[in-house]
Amino acid sequence: CTAKCGEQSIITRDVRCSEDEKLCDPNTKPPLEEECTGPPCDRQWTVSDWGPCSGSCGQGKMIRHVYCKTSDGRVVPESQCNLETKPLAIHPCGDKNCPSQWLSQDWERCNTTCGRGSKQRVVQCLEVANGKVKTRNPSDCDAAKKPAEESTCFERPCFKWYTTPWSECSKTCGVGVRMRDVKCFQGRDIVRGCDLLVKPVGKQTCDLQPCPTDPPDDSCQDQAGTNCGLAIKVNLCSHWYYSKACCRSCRSAHS
Repeated sequence: CTAKCGEQSIITRDVRCSEDEKLCDPNTKPPLEEECTGPPCDRQWTVSDWGPCSGSCGQGKMIRHVYCKTSDGRVVPESQCNLETKPLAIHPCGDKNCPSQWLSQDWERCNTTCGRGSKQRVVQCLEVANGKVKTRNPSDCDAAKKPAEESTCFERPCFKWYTTPWSECSKTCGVGVRMRDVKCFQGRDIVRGCDLLVKPVGKQTCDLQPCPTDPPDDSCQDQAGTNCGLAIKVNLCSHWYYSKACCRSCRSAHS
């Protein structure tokens, strides 16, 4: 849910029939979206004490831990706090006045849980004056030396469904079925971690033109050159072609 604390938003999902869409009752289809509520507004940033200075002017940094916590002290994901007001976790330090310099915070988490995404960090122009840190305008620091504020990142390969093309319909007329393979891949490996709720269907009905019907009279004849004896032996009279080409033989066999 993307709603901020105490606010409402909408979450969506994909709903599919496990087989052919025509076989599922649309009246029992689960909703595609529903309302959601953001986290409670008691989430606050808390910080630890600053650690020792790691070096002299221009090189030293002080580091502290920054957490998002609930009112009862539980640590929760940073996304539940206001990221715009997150305190800095890294500060420059030194034993004398230090000229303006770029200071980078730690990278935030990758914005995706799998595949390729991006990550960001805060980069500020700061100086140390009389032992105190001051924020300067970006123009006071060397723009050519500014560290990157955004970078690409890659998490584990995503689980993804892949399908083969549909097969030919099992019938040449009337209603038949067609098939395809559906497999779950993670990168190049076949695995079992894909979401079954969004699995593509592997079987589907196919509606073709109506099959020819027998003529209303009894004047049908077997077509010359057709092995109607074999057609009857292997039960092909239900096939539209043999029902016409072996009309007399098929009728005799069923009479």
